[in-house]
Order: sequence, then structure tokens, then C-alpha cells
Amino acid sequence: MAGNIGRVPILSGYTSLYTKSSRTGEGMPMLCQNCNAEIPKRAPRCPKCGKAVVKPQKNIYPIAIAGAVISFVGGLFPAIQNSDSLKKFTPAYGLMNYEQPFVWYLFMLLLVASVILCAIKLEKWSIPTTVLAAVVYGVTYNSICSRHGAPGMENGLAGIIVIVGTIVGVAGCFLDVNKNAQAKKRQRGDLDFQYTGNKTVWQRIYIYRGFYLMFLPVLIFLFIFNYLPMAGLRYAFTDYVSGQAPTYVGIKQFVDMFGLSDLSMLAKEQFSRAFVNTLRLSIVKLVLNTFMAVLVSLLLNEIRNIYFKKTVQTIIYLPHFMSWVVVASIFKMLTSASDAGMINQLLISMGAIEKPIEFLTTPSLWRGVYYLVNIWKDTGWGTILFLATLSGISPDLYEAAQIDGANRLARMRYITLPALANTIITVFILNLAKVMNLFESVFVMYNPSVYDTADVLQTYIYRQSFSSGAANYGYTTAVGLFRSVVACVLVLICNKASKKVRGRGIV
Repeated sequence: MAGNIGRVPILSGYTSLYTKSSRTGEGMPMLCQNCNAEIPKRAPRCPKCGKAVVKPQKNIYPIAIAGAVISFVGGLFPAIQNSDSLKKFTPAYGLMNYEQPFVWYLFMLLLVASVILCAIKLEKWSIPTTVLAAVVYGVTYNSICSRHGAPGMENGLAGIIVIVGTIVGVAGCFLDVNKNAQAKKRQRGDLDFQYTGNKTVWQRIYIYRGFYLMFLPVLIFLFIFNYLPMAGLRYAFTDYVSGQAPTYVGIKQFVDMFGLSDLSMLAKEQFSRAFVNTLRLSIVKLVLNTFMAVLVSLLLNEIRNIYFKKTVQTIIYLPHFMSWVVVASIFKMLTSASDAGMINQLLISMGAIEKPIEFLTTPSLWRGVYYLVNIWKDTGWGTILFLATLSGISPDLYEAAQIDGANRLARMRYITLPALANTIITVFILNLAKVMNLFESVFVMYNPSVYDTADVLQTYIYRQSFSSGAANYGYTTAVGLFRSVVACVLVLICNKASKKVRGRGIV
């Protein structure tokens, strides 16, 4: 039992006397490292030796980071909004179109600094940067109102959002700093802790400078190609027509996207259709692919001839490595209504149909073909995790069940499927976070005749940006920003669910 006891960190640089057994789950009784006695849940002291119980502190600094993010969003919204700009193109006024453009960049850089300081556990230094960002916004807001305030102008959402973000950010910093101070006090007073982290962040960076130097090129690459392009989200709050300079219009693009003005009903209809199609295609594809992967895994697991099993596995794995362009070309040829269409010719020869069917241009049939293509391409690759789980089931369970008279179906029902349950849930959760990332598989298979059933958010953004003569990049950026926010929420939900199911998150 003693070999399973580890240490639970309470604060960076400190360790606790009371830890959990590695074989117990979250919420199970802890073990006293001093006397190895079980400590009941919520017990203040060890019942055997009387030592005080100190549980690991939860991270509070994400609250401060959330406050900075809220303020960041507020800086994108208009300080004052012309009521006419919600119905037609007229400018709004905010930090992004202030007379001194560097103010907006200063505001954003201060908030980014707050997030970085919180991330490296220097919460108390993030308080002045968060407050200073609010001061910069307040001074600018007052200047904007004095310059552009006029009848017909309404207060925008930005002021309220920035105030809320500042309060949340500063409160989160104070709570985290206070938590750390209290933890240090308990460490030095009540318990005999061994201090192991007596070096600052910069001292540790210097000690491991070689590793940081090797990581530097990767960090630069990520900053240039992943983080720097995120600055383009500011165009979601502009009217940026192809061939013209962007003009800040506040939340006009979001008003158009959700159809809140009389002139944006067509945009709302197209956006709503793409959003619903995205969810429908992704979720149905996820369910079907997961079901087929489990079914094929169970069938492969029953094969006793190892050479035949490996051959089948190799054959069903191969489609995963094929490009979607190649896959779409193959199935377009197979389902063609011309003489080259093998499926149509086969059905006609069997007398099942009289004339060829347009599978990929008929809205009612397109989704069925799409699901079948995805099953054919991805099922083999999806069986890898399930077969790995099945190989870990003890043969003794099957032998004992067989002795008790259980047939093959009974053994599969009461042994195999329960053993697969956690893996199925985990795979489903991990893939659920990707439901908004649907583009290539749809783009190579759809056409204008099936837009009503096949158009998804990313193909809608692509068509609006590159397939129209006078593309409004501000509107398409707003749609992309909405998609990213929904995807982020799904990732956070799936991360929380993953922690509940398998004890660790996906991010």
C-alpha cells in the first residue's frame, strides 16, 4: 500500500503530508502520509495521529484571465453606436477608430500582459496592468463621447463589458494572491512541510536556458502563424468590402448575421441554414462513425486466424490515408448518372431502377452518400483504440464465462461491451469538440444544387469570401469569430466531461 502513496502539491514549491492512494479515484478517502491511516472525507484531522488535513488548493487565477478576456472583448465593441448603423452602413465609434490608433493596441497589449503574468503565477503584477487598461479605456471613452456624442447616438456595450472584465480580473487576482498567502501561512505554521521550490521563475528559466533556447524557434513559429493572425478578428467589427479600406461599424455585422435588422433577413437565413447543417452533419457523422468503429472492432476481435485478421485490418485502414479529393473523385465516378457510373448501371441491370439517379445533386440523397463515404474512409482508423482496449481484457473472464455456460453473444454483452464503455465515451467526447471543424469533406462533395442540405459554416464563409464579386470580409470574419467561440465552448464542455470520465482533460 505504501508504494502507491504519492504527494499532492498544494502550492508551487510545497508538498502535503496527506495524499490520495494512486488506486483511489477522485472523491475517495485520502491517506495520511505520517501514519498511513485513511482520512474520512471532509475530516479536519487524521483520526489516528491528529495531524491537520490540508487539501490541495484549486486554481483561481483563471478567473483573472477570464476578466482580461472579457475586457479584451469589450475593446472590440463600440463605445457609442449610431442607431442607424444597425440598419444601414454608418460608422460607430470605439477604440478601433479612435484618432490615435496606438491607443487600441496599448489597451490590448496591457490585457495580454495581464494574461501572461497570471499564467506565470505573478498575479499581483497583473493587477496594475488590468487597472491601467481600464484607465486607458476610460480616458479614451470620455474623449470619444465628447467628440462624437450627438442626438441619435447610443451608448455601446463596450463600457459595461470593460467594467465587468476589470472587476472580474482584479477580483480574481486578489483571490489568488490571498489564497497563496494563506497556503504559505499554513505550510509554515501547522505542518512540517519540506520547501523544495526556493527559486524564482526567472532563476528556473536561467537554469534550464538550454531547453528554452531549443523551444524558442517553435515559440516564434506559433506566434507568427497561430497567434499573430488572431489580430484579424478586429475585422469582424468593420465593414470591409473587397477593394475598399475597412471602416469600423461596431456590432453591425453581428446584427446582420442574426437577422436583427430588416435588411439582413437573407443573411440570417443563409447563416442559420449553415449553422444547423454543421451541427446535423457533424453529430450524425460522429454517432455513425463511432458505432461502426465499435461494431467492426467487435467483429475483428472474434477472428481467431491472426493472418486473416491483420489482412482485414490493413485493408480497412488504407482509406484513412487517402486524400479527400481522391475519395470524392472516386465516389463521384461510382455514383455518376452517366454510363461510367457503376452503381447506377448495376441497379439498372438488376431492374431496381429504370433511369439513373443523381445521388450527389439530389438534396434528399446527398447526406446519405456523405455519411456512407465518411464511414468507408474513417471506420478503420477509428477501430485502433477499441481494439487496443479489447486486447487488454483478461482471457480469464472469457474462460470463466464459458465454463458457466455463456455463449459468444452473452460473453460479448456482459464482458466485452462493459469493458469498452469508458473508451467509447472518451472517444465520443474527444470527437465532440471537433464538430465545428467541418470543411474539406463537404467542400469536395457538394455543389450549388444541394446547398440547402450540405452548406456548413466553413463552406459558407469560403463562398462569401472568395466566390462573390464584392465580398464583405467584415461579415465573413464575424461568422468565423462566432464559429470559433462556439467551438471554444464545446472544447471547454468536453474538457470538463473528460475530467469526469477519465480523470484528465483534453487540454
